[in-house]
Amino acid sequence: MADDLKVLGDLKNKFAHYDDYQRCLTDLSRAIVQINKINKESAGQDEIGKTYHQQVDRPTVSLTETLEYVNKRLGTVVDAGNQTADTMANADEEAGNRSNGF
Repeated sequence: MADDLKVLGDLKNKFAHYDDYQRCLTDLSRAIVQINKINKESAGQDEIGKTYHQQVDRPTVSLTETLEYVNKRLGTVVDAGNQTADTMANADEEAGNRSNGF
């Protein structure tokens, strides 16, 4: 077992880029919504249009669902990282206060 629990002083900074990643995924999701809209409005309802939609509609739904899943998980990582950093900072501060009181 480790003698000391060490926390990086810049632990929150280690998670800072995850917010950027999440923003990029949000932007990508918006673009896919636009693509889906264009796809739904394209090709008409004749046989060619129906064939087009059979090929195009489902893959974009799967991509949208995948992006939503990744974005949600990324948000969980950001929240957990920030909570961990806050908990460790509070514990460090409390330990310092207690040691100063003795």
